[in-house]
Amino acid sequence: MSLRINKDYAMNTKRIKLPYGISNFNRLVRDKYYYIDKTKYIEQLEENPEPYIFFLRPRRFGKSLLVSQLRYYYGLEHKDQFDHIFGNYYIGKHPTPGANKYHVLHFEFSRIDTRSEDSTLYGFLNNVKIGIEAFIKTYPLISKTKTKEILSHNSPNIMLMALFQAYSECNLYVIIDEYDHFANEILAFNFDTFSSFVSENGFVRKFYETIKAATADGIVEYFFGTGVTPITLDSMTSGFNIAKNFSTQKNLNEMSGFSQHEVKQLIEHVLPKQNSDNILENIKNLYNGYLFSRHAIERVYNPDMVLYYLSEYQSNNLPPDELIDTNIASDYGKIKKLFALQKPFRNSQVLEELMTSGETPATLTPQFSFERDFNRNDFVSLLFYLGLISIKDDHLDALIFSIPNYVIKSLYRSYFIDFIKSEQHLEFETADVQNAIRNLAQHNTLDPFIRLVENALKTMSNQDFKKFDEKYIKALFVGFASLSKL
Repeated sequence: MSLRINKDYAMNTKRIKLPYGISNFNRLVRDKYYYIDKTKYIEQLEENPEPYIFFLRPRRFGKSLLVSQLRYYYGLEHKDQFDHIFGNYYIGKHPTPGANKYHVLHFEFSRIDTRSEDSTLYGFLNNVKIGIEAFIKTYPLISKTKTKEILSHNSPNIMLMALFQAYSECNLYVIIDEYDHFANEILAFNFDTFSSFVSENGFVRKFYETIKAATADGIVEYFFGTGVTPITLDSMTSGFNIAKNFSTQKNLNEMSGFSQHEVKQLIEHVLPKQNSDNILENIKNLYNGYLFSRHAIERVYNPDMVLYYLSEYQSNNLPPDELIDTNIASDYGKIKKLFALQKPFRNSQVLEELMTSGETPATLTPQFSFERDFNRNDFVSLLFYLGLISIKDDHLDALIFSIPNYVIKSLYRSYFIDFIKSEQHLEFETADVQNAIRNLAQHNTLDPFIRLVENALKTMSNQDFKKFDEKYIKALFVGFASLSKL
């Protein structure tokens, strides 16, 4: 996957500031980071008749920057900064009626310790408290005594209810980032704990019931929530059945993520001395392939991965040695837990199908319900929402899903090798595999690799061989090759 480097690259070229890791929109503008203008989507969201929206995308797909953008756009406290922040972008030239008209209440639920029920409740309560405290500081319309009283409550919904009562004359826009983060963490290892949190008397459901009541009272006018999966949407249905999931809408397919044209534009600005077509082709193989609507045409790139690649290239005049950002790798590293969820044998069959045929059919589940069996369609849909597969094609009443790109395929291969090693009781060392592949690449010597496979297969019992067919041999070869990183 390596590129040939132009040795005449001018290292003293003025460096474009890439917003890699930047999630504060004001800082992005203030410090003159390069930005691909996505502000037209603010207009589209506001013109939509639905006032309460959920928008889901995989981790590290630009959702937090989108949330920050909305906070600066709708927060009335930023009215005097409007031209400075948005003046150079589409929405600054085409402002909507809602610009800087609201008291914005923002919550973020990613930093929660989910190791126990108590720590989860404490973390959720603390994040609610942080959001409410920041809101009161931004809009100091109540006394210190009242503030202290609101923050003294030890129940998230009671604290929120007290805030709504104190600010009942205000027009609120509630924005929640990572609404499902803690739920995804819990579900991966403790289904019963998850169920208790979103049950009729659970603190999560009561929190959203409070927001729903505030919409009925005219206090909360708009709601925008981001997350990764619809894992708690159905579980919260009776508490918050007024929100619409916009995640698979055709017109929002590219709201979060880069199109092909945008990536080419980015490369030409960041690496003007390089062959942009060659770099684009390489990045396309590595990071492209996401389609979030069955009706959309344009496939999008993971923005974090693209910015990581270009940032490394910009610094070293070389592609990165590691093709996936370690932060993203750790997120996707939870794949092992996913395949152990609910029905491991069925999940392993999906994994085998993806590794051997490259695709799998399923019906996309718009929201998960844990009052019924978590079936195959649900599991495949979960992989889709996490960004581990994407829509390849539309087939009658179902969709064909496939692995979107080389980087995600490499993660699958790594896990699949571990899976086969454990499931089929194979014995081999990764270092031996890498040496054998290196020999093959440098000296065109196939024997060490063949011996490695033979020795691995010799460790299997007769019982194991009954389940080990041609597709496993093929997957084993491909998996071994992926371990070399050549």
